Amino acid sequence: MAEENFDQENSSKERLDEGLEEFKGQEGEAPQDEELTTLPEELSNKEESFSFKRESAPKEEEKPLEKNEAKEIAWYQDKKFLSLVAGSIIIVCSLIFTLFYLTFNGDNIKADIIATKQQETVKNEAPDESYQYNIAKIDTMIKKANALYLKGEIEQALKAYEQIAIYNESLSSYNLGVSQMNENKFEEALQNFKKAINNGENQTVSAINAAVCALKLNDKERFKYYIDLAQVYLPKEGNSKLYDYYLALINFYKGYYPEALQMFQKTSTEPYSDSAKYLSAKIYSKMDLNSKAITYLKEQNSLESSLSLGLLYARIGEYQKAKNALNTALKIERDFNQSLAAITLIDLKIGQYQEMLTRLNNAYKNKEDKYRILDTYKIKVNLNKDLFNIQIAQENFSRNFFKQPKEQFDLLFYYAPYQVFDSKQSSLYIKKANIAYFVDDSVDASFYLKTGKALSSTNVRIANIVNLALNQKLKQANKGFQDLIKEYPEHSILHYNLALTYAQLKNYNLAYKHFSSSYHLNPKNYLAGVFAMFCAKISGIDTTKFYNEIQDNISNDKNLTPSSLYQNMFFLANEDYTSILPYLDEVKEDNHPLNLIFEAIAFKNNNLDNQADIKIAQLKSELPNDVLSNILYFNSLNTKQNIKDYAQNAQIYFQNAKLDYKSIFGGAIIAREKYTSLMQIAGLLNLERQKFKDLLNISNTRDEGLIQALAYIDIFSLHFEEAYALYNTLIDNYKVNDSHTLFLASVAAIGSNNPNSAIALLQLAKLKDNNNKESKAALGLLYQQVQNYEPALLQYKDLPDNFKSEFFTFEIKR
Repeated sequence: MAEENFDQENSSKERLDEGLEEFKGQEGEAPQDEELTTLPEELSNKEESFSFKRESAPKEEEKPLEKNEAKEIAWYQDKKFLSLVAGSIIIVCSLIFTLFYLTFNGDNIKADIIATKQQETVKNEAPDESYQYNIAKIDTMIKKANALYLKGEIEQALKAYEQIAIYNESLSSYNLGVSQMNENKFEEALQNFKKAINNGENQTVSAINAAVCALKLNDKERFKYYIDLAQVYLPKEGNSKLYDYYLALINFYKGYYPEALQMFQKTSTEPYSDSAKYLSAKIYSKMDLNSKAITYLKEQNSLESSLSLGLLYARIGEYQKAKNALNTALKIERDFNQSLAAITLIDLKIGQYQEMLTRLNNAYKNKEDKYRILDTYKIKVNLNKDLFNIQIAQENFSRNFFKQPKEQFDLLFYYAPYQVFDSKQSSLYIKKANIAYFVDDSVDASFYLKTGKALSSTNVRIANIVNLALNQKLKQANKGFQDLIKEYPEHSILHYNLALTYAQLKNYNLAYKHFSSSYHLNPKNYLAGVFAMFCAKISGIDTTKFYNEIQDNISNDKNLTPSSLYQNMFFLANEDYTSILPYLDEVKEDNHPLNLIFEAIAFKNNNLDNQADIKIAQLKSELPNDVLSNILYFNSLNTKQNIKDYAQNAQIYFQNAKLDYKSIFGGAIIAREKYTSLMQIAGLLNLERQKFKDLLNISNTRDEGLIQALAYIDIFSLHFEEAYALYNTLIDNYKVNDSHTLFLASVAAIGSNNPNSAIALLQLAKLKDNNNKESKAALGLLYQQVQNYEPALLQYKDLPDNFKSEFFTFEIKR
């Protein structure tokens, strides 16, 4: 213990008294107008050099306190007695550090204060036996209180401190003030520190602790007075080994952070070196130098800092390390609720919804207690900035378009054919080049309609609707199939075609419904079955029974070989990639786009990139003007380039390419998304935006698909107000009310600062597609923002673990 030196033979002794104070949550924050100076925002991420503003020194508003007249040496001045009491107080106080309050978005940490004082030399006088008995009893009581505090049993510890204060009323004003601080009796403690100063007792440290009490009481005037008074008395501590430490504390509270850091770094006296590192971590955290704060916090050993470390790790996005530290903090009673609140937010950040709910339910059964935990940190929902910043978008841009199963399934849906009874007859009604690529009449027509006349007329109607889909009027086709299926509700081909339009529009829940209906109406329609499996995988639907049913049918179908495309698509659905290798070894003459894209995906999944690139080149050759085929081809040529060269080459390639832009306007959503993403990282998005605006202005009719494309591009070019207006036009004037459009309208609403509209749009989006996870995640966060916790938890309940919203995130309110 610093300067604790008791020499029985030396008549001149020194005593070390320690006053310790803690700050918790908002109560301990400095008065709002007197916040300690913070690091300028433009320097918040620089750890090498920095500058600060100084606050002007406050004016003293009270007269200096007069020293007490000399008194006769009484029993409470007995050196040995005071030494033992001081030693016990030191043990207690040096361990009572409460974890400081942090937030994920850069809120200041609340400060803890350790104040120490080397007592003036007093005349040695041995106490009698009754005093020895009192000393032993007080020491036992203090040890008990200390043990309770360390175990996190705060209420019991404070009661024990109160008993100590009552039992030993004859303690000095200073030590009584310390005891009262431990009991959170800050007004009483302040009055005792005032008496101590007036009596000439521990004046510097008493003034510091008095300032802390004022801070806890949110009394900015008294805070300024006492911290200045501590500086006035500081020269008296010139011979103390802890002079640097006292000076550091005063500078800390005055907001002179560089000076405080300098003095803390000079503090080597134990146990105050750990306290100095702890407070240095606070300063670095205030400066948003979180890595340095973590380093200093980890270098000290005497102060429990799991909660603080967890929050700091969360600040810098090290979420697993944050959870590890917070799980340790959960075991400490006093830190349990704040740790639970913090780890709950981390789970929301990383999409661990079910894990979060399980932990919350295990901790508290009462819903009001759960709401209290969620209310610990107030959040503000915003858009994921990484999506809209070109530099960040370039860094995060994945050139592996086959990385996720969902992306693979979307590509297969894009190139899948529509089904008809007679392709020759259908070709008369479909004005589309390469019609053979996009229609399929391999399914047994006799399975549906018995008379040739009915078969022919129905095929004409189907062909006319397919014509809309193939000419990039996908939503009109979807509406046409919906109407036609009302007449023929048990028509496998109609269910398949309707499902394919839903899949291309990314409504996977309805797509699964109609693909599975198509398959059950005709168990030989294996493409419907495999596509139903894809949609189920995306939607999180359990397909064990359905998968076994299809596999049994395939095994019993003598006309279907093990090397068929459908059989191998089921391997893909089950993520059994190696089982597809025999199929890839076969030489095929069929250059149907669906076959080519499936083979490219299969090669990629087996890390055979060169073979995948060959298939993509073939795909581009078959569909030279198709936007998505060109994107895949360009990517295969440039995937190994650094991102800057990749973006530059994209500018050259796509400015000169002759593409069919109709797929971006009204076709499958994947084409619009991939094209917009590529134009963004290539720096061409604003040029494309202007091109589409010009097309819209010269168009004779207000084309719905063109408005959709322009609204989507407006979002990613940060024109949120324009995007919001366009989506309102689509919803109000064109009666577009599909779940995907409503969700994107909510994105534009948040971007243009219309959270109430966003909530309404998300509610509608969820009604249209109850499996729209993006809508549920965003809606849950927005409900939590407005502190409507019950519906927020209901939204989270429907979300799986490992789902992370692409568009929405949140920050902690300051």
